[in-house]
Amino acid sequence: MNKHKRKTITELRSSLFETFEDVAGGETHLISHKNGRSVAMIPIEKLEALEEEVELHKNLAIGYAQAMRGEGISSEELLAEIKESLKKR
Repeated sequence: MNKHKRKTITELRSSLFETFEDVAGGETHLISHKNGRSVAMIPIEKLEALEEEVELHKNLAIGYAQAMRGEGISSEELLAEIKESLKKR
């Protein structure tokens, strides 16, 4: 797991440009406030990758639930449907 840099909101105020450059370069910063709340600053690429991973896990959970209920089609049937679809192109 990556080591995250930690800063207080006060430290962030005094080093905003440098922090932005770090995050744009791939680092993650955890910013904490004296009231106990914290936020993470992460590169957009990491955010997008996390969103894709969440979507994948949702789809896997849906597929698993369908399989447990006996719904869906077998892998052989899916392969046959794909081959048929490719023939029509």
